[in-house]
Parts: sequence; structure tokens; C-alpha cells
Amino acid sequence: MDDMLSSHSPPDEPPNQYSRFNLPKLGFRNYWYPVLPAWRLLRKPKAVTVLGEDIVLFRDGGRVFALADRCPHRGAKFSIGKCQFAGSGTISCPYHGWTFKGDTGECVAAIMEGPESTIPGSVRVKPYPVEVRNNLIWLYVGDGPAPAFADDVPNTIADRDNFFTITSVVDYACNWRVLTDNWTNEHHGPYIHGNSPELIFQPLPPFNQTISVMDHGNDRSIGFPGKGGINHADFPGLGSYPRSTWHRFMKPTGRGVRANWETTEAAQKYGVLTPTSTRIPGLVTVARPSGLYFLVQFAMPIDEHRTRLFNINCFRRRGRKRELYDRLHYAVFRGWAHDWLFSGQDKKVVESVSYGPERLSRTDVGLVGWRKFAGTKGHKVPAQTR
Repeated sequence: MDDMLSSHSPPDEPPNQYSRFNLPKLGFRNYWYPVLPAWRLLRKPKAVTVLGEDIVLFRDGGRVFALADRCPHRGAKFSIGKCQFAGSGTISCPYHGWTFKGDTGECVAAIMEGPESTIPGSVRVKPYPVEVRNNLIWLYVGDGPAPAFADDVPNTIADRDNFFTITSVVDYACNWRVLTDNWTNEHHGPYIHGNSPELIFQPLPPFNQTISVMDHGNDRSIGFPGKGGINHADFPGLGSYPRSTWHRFMKPTGRGVRANWETTEAAQKYGVLTPTSTRIPGLVTVARPSGLYFLVQFAMPIDEHRTRLFNINCFRRRGRKRELYDRLHYAVFRGWAHDWLFSGQDKKVVESVSYGPERLSRTDVGLVGWRKFAGTKGHKVPAQTR
């Protein structure tokens, strides 16, 4: 155990809690990532940065396109250009009017060169596969043909017939690896979130649990079930924790179901094998036993120092009245209670984390398990080189 939790780096490597596990600074390539709410892309092109790559998104002819955001002529940004020829699926550089097809990246006109120019057909920029799903724009960032969208994301996102989603988006001033580390066990939960609106009236979730690592056997996800734990303790010379429990009048919920998770609807019907499942390339699924609701939190690396978090709330479709109720409940409670306040408690802490030697403990078994799993399984070979 002590060897597993050791965070010392090899002598020829600077102390770093990620390099020894082969976790890339800019995230894993060759995966689909959410990059922007669809409503934020209007008539004007939009610049985004994904895994350190500058990309322009634009709409034309009822489609969304994505290209590398740099004209190969003089390096100007397409994102300050426009769709000069509406309906053609092209974007024109704002400097000299070099025009490129959104689906192939091929140059089809160099306006200032005239229609007889030899430039068209001889120059191209990198195109990115695009999907618009669940009111989000998704990009495949990688090499070679993109895999099927449904093969690369949780089925609660891909299954539009049985689920609808509500998403909030917030940017974090931290590397994506720090954010995904936060999802690897629940030991921080009772301390950081114990007085959040969602938990303040419930018994404090158990701390001091024994954590195990559960490989789901699909090369994509891993879980960290816990056993035992305590809700209250006395610390010699200090006092008791938690300090006050008078407001925790609600009865504990879901304990027995969590102990037999493999029998739940979420596990049997939707393949979510633990209450919390952390998945490559960098997301977590938090499930209710009934399978009626799943929260998918997706970390999209912007660059080495910034991460965009997508809180994708997935609700099972159960008729129009129930959908209206779910949307109202999200609007008046869950949206601010979890996606803003609860996640905001994590945000404040993870943005303060700095790299360096770590003194890990037995509560970090899940964290080390995730780093090993992701570093081993996350480097996907692109389709064209298989």
C-alpha cells in the first residue's frame, strides 16, 4: 500500500504528480469533447481553444463547421472573418479573402488573387469533425477518422430518445488533471460540501471509509466504492467533528441500495457499475439507483492552465408533464444548488492546488488508481494507424 501511494518521482524527473503516470498536460487526443453550448454560436464565427489548439467554429447552410483558426497565407484568424458566400459552407479570411470549405479545409477561392488564381486546390487547413448533440457543440480532436459519437460518450448523452439534458458551463483556472482528480473519491465531500444546500439537513456522509478500485472492464471507466466509515468522531485535544449536528434531521437515504449497486436499474440497464464512475478522457458520471437521473461532468482541456467544465444533467424522458417538472426543479433548485454552489465549492479549492511532491494517504487509493488507469488506457491509437 505504501509503495502504491508513494508520489516520489524518479531522480532524473522534476517532482510532478502526473508525469510519472503519463497523463498529458493538454488532455488525451483522439476523443470527442464538448466545446461550447450551441446557442453561443450565432451568425459570427467563434474562436475556441481545445487541447491547446486554436479552432474557429462557424454556422452556414444549417450546419456547424470547425477549422484550425489560422489562415495559411499570412496567419490571420478566421474567427474575425465571415461567411462571405452564404450557403456555400465556407469561411473567408478577413485579410485577403482566402476562402476555405468548412468540411474539408480546402481552399476554394483567393478573392484578392481573382478567379483565375492557382491558389485554390493547392492549400488547405485542418478540419475538425463536428457533432451538435444535447444543445452542445462537440469536436473530435485527434488524428484520422473520428469514431462514432455514440461509441465515445456515455449512453445517457448519446441516447436522445430516452434522455433530455440541461447543461451548465464554467471555466476553471486549473489543469484538467486537477479537476478529474477531484472526482476519484468522496473523501473531500463531507468536509467541503457538508453544509451545502443539498446535504445540510442530511446526516454527514461517512468519512474515514475504506476505498477500493473497481475496474469496469471496458477500458473506459473505473469506480471507487467505499465501505464503512463514520459520521462523527472525537479528535484528542481538539474536540469533535462535525462541530454541530442539530440541523441534520433527515434520515439517511440510499445506503442499502448503494451496498448492492449491481442490482440497481442504473447498473443493469445503463451500465453504470458504481454510483460514481470516472471515465476517460476526463469525465465523471454520478447516478441515481433508479436510473432516472445521471449527472455527467465533463472536463474539456482548454490549455495547460484552463479547463472548461460541462455539468450535463441527464433526465430520463417520462412524458411532458414530468419533463416540465424536471426543468422547473432544475431552474429553482438544482441549477444553483449543485451546478453553481456545490461545484463552486470544489472550484475554489482545485484552482488553488499547486504541483509538487504529495504526501498521500490511504484515502487516496482511488486517486492513484485513476491516474494509473487513465495513463495506461487513455492514449487511444487513431483509426488510420491501427
